[in-house]
Amino acid sequence: MLQFDLAEKSFLDLFAGSGQIGIEALSRGASSLDLVESDRKAQQVIRQNLSALGLLKKAHLWPGDVERVLTRLKAESRQFDLIFMDPPYQHGWEDRIGRQIAELGLLTEDGMLIVESSSETEVEIPLLEKIREKTYKTTRYTFFVRKD
Repeated sequence: MLQFDLAEKSFLDLFAGSGQIGIEALSRGASSLDLVESDRKAQQVIRQNLSALGLLKKAHLWPGDVERVLTRLKAESRQFDLIFMDPPYQHGWEDRIGRQIAELGLLTEDGMLIVESSSETEVEIPLLEKIREKTYKTTRYTFFVRKD
């Protein structure tokens, strides 16, 4: 869905799992990749995948809790062109983390947040403008931009 919007963009992958989405973004032209993952086994998989593909220098893995890492990114004055979030379903993380992203100003002026959720979950982030939704069977993708 984003393959033509990735060139030279900074990409943040939250709840990264294996890192597949972020690695795909790099392979399609993203200039940098930051991945956040709290699970140690998944962190190992991400490191292995980045190493196998020769992408260790273009990517940074942030181990730990997403909310804490987002605060650290703000402290480093980081912003991202694209932020992808695929939190565990049915836990309410979508709105909560989306709000934190907006409050911390982690999106660039033209940045976009993409939230993957269950197709049964309506994602609403009052601080961001919803511009699009796509549903594929049991999965929904919701796209947000800044409300400037």
